[in-house]
Amino acid sequence: MNNVMNLNAELLRELSYIADDENYLKKALKAIRKLVVQREEEEHPSVVAEDTEEYRPLTKAEVMENIRQAFEDAKLIREGKMKGIPAEELLNEL
Repeated sequence: MNNVMNLNAELLRELSYIADDENYLKKALKAIRKLVVQREEEEHPSVVAEDTEEYRPLTKAEVMENIRQAFEDAKLIREGKMKGIPAEELLNEL
């Protein structure tokens, strides 16, 4: 555990050296995402094969649409027209 904490601190320290350069941060983020995909492939080979497309941040319009949809879903759940997911089940999915 202590070794993991030391590695985390070292990683953050190294990232702080490039924190003011957007291009280098993008490169670091891309490399880390590749490592995450690699780890997921090792742990769950059949699941990751579908999700290997390149990361693309959502546009403002997409974010706003997602928020609008979430409010609409919440309204339907309150009105009893849609069934919600229990919080415990949602947490178990994560």
